[in-house]
Amino acid sequence: MHRALALYSGGLDSLLSVLIIKEQKIDVIALKFLTGFVSPLKEEDLNYAKQFNFEIKEIDIKDKFIEILKNPEHGYGKNLNPCIDCKILMLKETKNLMPQYGASFVVTGEVVSQRPMSQKRELLTVIEKKASLEGIILRPLCAKLLLPTRVEIEGIINRDLLYDISGRTRKPQIALAKKYGIEKTPQPAGGCLLTDPCFCKKVRDLMVHNELTLKNIELLRVGRHFRISKRCKAIAGRNERENEILLNRYTGLFLYPSDLKGPVILLSGEHSEDDVNIAASICVYYSKRKNAEIVIKSEIDEHRKIYNAISEEEIVKYKV
Repeated sequence: MHRALALYSGGLDSLLSVLIIKEQKIDVIALKFLTGFVSPLKEEDLNYAKQFNFEIKEIDIKDKFIEILKNPEHGYGKNLNPCIDCKILMLKETKNLMPQYGASFVVTGEVVSQRPMSQKRELLTVIEKKASLEGIILRPLCAKLLLPTRVEIEGIINRDLLYDISGRTRKPQIALAKKYGIEKTPQPAGGCLLTDPCFCKKVRDLMVHNELTLKNIELLRVGRHFRISKRCKAIAGRNERENEILLNRYTGLFLYPSDLKGPVILLSGEHSEDDVNIAASICVYYSKRKNAEIVIKSEIDEHRKIYNAISEEEIVKYKV
């Protein structure tokens, strides 16, 4: 039996592409690439793999992706999404895994002209060449609009059973989902946070201050963020769950009300006494009081002091 490796985003198109190829008696292993800006595999993904009998694996490329994010060769999309370079990276990693899994070709859920940056017809060819995968990337949803791949020419895949979908319409994919008995239709794509303008503002702040690390990227998903100074950030928990995450997963200088009625704030980076004072006043502000006793706790020391809340005008200056 022939085997393919499939790029799997968690979206509908990638799932359908796996099923279309499996229908032709090809063994498919789906690869979910973790960049640090997409969700890991969800229970829903694992249920699909079980329901339709295909293997699914997570591949961590966070370190490599961060380097691309800093200076993508093909630029960014509307926000900070380096879609072309990201796709090339994933395909290169997939190529490297082909011998390990005995795979003879690669499957993606791309649709011609669906995405303005990375799925233009001419760019698909560029991406193939950059990844050194010319002729062995099969795109089942739009294959009939493209030149035949090697596996089609060799008769491993029946081209007549592939599709000619193009553009941003979702109707053909919805129809295919019904055909395969997919009751809850997944979102079109996997949901990269680098397409979110608000999240990208926080990423840009890290890039400007040369703080783009895996730990700092992970922290962007938690709390409100404040740039206190060039080398110091404050992250304030928005609820009890986020307070616990900050306290239990990270180390550093923590600030919180002595009566625990308010946010936990983690100071990240190097901080001065003025930075601590500003963070404490932010802590009071989100405690919804004019003043409060704030605990300031490090790994080696703990003390308490009464602080006044920062004003609404001032807090805007620091919020990322």
